[in-house]
Amino acid sequence: MKGTLAHSLLLVILAGLTAGCVVKETRPLPQLQAVQATEEVPEERLLDVGIHVFDPGIPKEVEENPDLADEKRVYPEIRRAEARYMPSQLRDTLEGTAQWGAVRVVPSLVDSADLVVDGRILESNGTELKLAIKAVDATGRVWLDKEYEGAADTRSYREGGNLGRDPFENVYVTIANDLLAARRALTEAQFAEIQRVAELRFASEFAPTAFGEYLVKDPKNGQYKVTRLPADNDPLLQRVEAIRERDANFVDTVSDGYASFSERMDEPYSNWRRYTYDEIVAEEKAKAQARTRIALGALAVAAAVLVPDSCGNSDCARVVDAARYGAAAGGTMAVMSGLKKREESKMHTDVLKELSNSFENEAAPLVVDVEGRTLRLTGTAEQQYAEWRRLLHELYVEDTGLMPGAPVADRSPAAAGPGAG
Repeated sequence: MKGTLAHSLLLVILAGLTAGCVVKETRPLPQLQAVQATEEVPEERLLDVGIHVFDPGIPKEVEENPDLADEKRVYPEIRRAEARYMPSQLRDTLEGTAQWGAVRVVPSLVDSADLVVDGRILESNGTELKLAIKAVDATGRVWLDKEYEGAADTRSYREGGNLGRDPFENVYVTIANDLLAARRALTEAQFAEIQRVAELRFASEFAPTAFGEYLVKDPKNGQYKVTRLPADNDPLLQRVEAIRERDANFVDTVSDGYASFSERMDEPYSNWRRYTYDEIVAEEKAKAQARTRIALGALAVAAAVLVPDSCGNSDCARVVDAARYGAAAGGTMAVMSGLKKREESKMHTDVLKELSNSFENEAAPLVVDVEGRTLRLTGTAEQQYAEWRRLLHELYVEDTGLMPGAPVADRSPAAAGPGAG
């Protein structure tokens, strides 16, 4: 019985040692399409959208210990570039539907749009993208607050394939369609309120005493309500509207800068993702082979011990010795092969790191000139926009002769009622 068991076990091991790994082929994903406008959208429904530069989602432990980047597959220099690139991809998807007003990629300080979209990168490599998205309109109403994820459409990586389509376009399309569904659920009154609140919030930032009285914020849900409206011919409101137009022009320039950065980044980033995809697939295959070979090798060595020691004749003994030696040698070779595969996995990881570092050098920050001021659109864009807003406040003071918080008398007899606007 023992000899029969050992013989059977050896046959299983030999079959396992000669069998190759079966790699599942990735099938092309269905290509989702964003819902297009079939007719011109009325102006009152064309809400402006501000997409904040995403949170790169770099784990604290990686920030504090860069040596963990390989283990976590999170490369800070790549993530920070992606945080500027991905909002541009979402903007392009939204713009392509003709369902919205102005769609801009903006620093996080910009909150004057009718709808503001925030994102956080949860997972990003050549094989998978996962984002946390939150969209809130000017009234404080939450449209979306959910996670989106998708696998890469590998046709975008192949020569002659979908080279013009982002491998994760399905993720952006799903977000765009969800935003449209939320917009379609609004009433005409809600559309008007969103745009009115956006205007008054901008005005109240410059003159909180003058315009803050027209809005009230619910402490429970954080939503804004219009209590009354200023007159259309209110001189301070007209000045603020002129400042808001200047601010919109500046934001357009900043958004164009992010778009240019995205265009410059497109080719090296596409290459990086394609190579990263290949490296991840190769690494996972190598790891799987290593686990299989080490496990089978250990089994073979153990099975050699199970070969029976007792034989009735010399021929049997020679066969037993050969079987024991063959199983042990084969098992040892399998273990060594598995360790070699692990070294290959390490090599692939090193290649990923090298690609990441070279990519950061290619995707250099973009420098633009805005009204005689040179702006470097990196992480300091937030500070640059803060400086711009400070200049706008100075401009408001010069135009009106009023400090932002100075009290203002009732400027219009029509200001007392909601019918004034």
